[in-house]
Amino acid sequence: MKMFSRKKEEAVIVPARVATQRPEDHRGMSKTDLREIKRERSRGRKGRRRMLITVGAAIFAGIFIAGLVLPGVFNSRQNTRAGLNKGGPVSIAEDEGREHVAAGQSHAPYMTKPATSGDHWFTPPVTLAPYGAPARWGIYDEVLPDEVLIHNLEHGGIGMHYDCPDGCDDLVNRIKDLVTTSKSQFIVSPYLGMPKKIAITAWRHVMYMDAFDQEKIIEFIREYQDRAPESLPNNQF
Repeated sequence: MKMFSRKKEEAVIVPARVATQRPEDHRGMSKTDLREIKRERSRGRKGRRRMLITVGAAIFAGIFIAGLVLPGVFNSRQNTRAGLNKGGPVSIAEDEGREHVAAGQSHAPYMTKPATSGDHWFTPPVTLAPYGAPARWGIYDEVLPDEVLIHNLEHGGIGMHYDCPDGCDDLVNRIKDLVTTSKSQFIVSPYLGMPKKIAITAWRHVMYMDAFDQEKIIEFIREYQDRAPESLPNNQF
């Protein structure tokens, strides 16, 4: 009697179909098409980010310029000390005003050399004021016009000037050393025609010296820095 063997039918397991996670409008697209869509989205995000940065920078610049043109904008920072110091180690000079005039425009002569108040320029760099007015704080090797220096004093700065027709490198270096660590709110520059070799200035104050005296200079700075109509303490401009 023949024996017949029946092979067991092997069960074929069909994996369950996973539902696609793609959005309906992406179904049926190739991988290349999907990659291109991702790249477009990435470019869009970067473009929006650049636009936000540009707009933010423009807004900041506008506020900064407005603060220079309209003193009242930054009243919270102005005169944070006790206002104009009418005392201190030197007598207060006469108030000659503080009107803005165009570069090169005529105005009343100043009463002191260097001037400590009066009509002054407010301008970006031009031929008469290559560093603008007010000038950026720092050390200069050339004479700056009174119309520029006054604007820096009006912002609470200190001027440190020397008049040495025959040269005075040691004196100049000692003056520069006083502001080496932080030039903010200091203008160091030569100035011609002063009554003495050295002049230290602030708004409506000037101290003349024939010889460098660090102690007196530091006292002057402590008394008169940031004591001006538009003082901007620690202004980095």
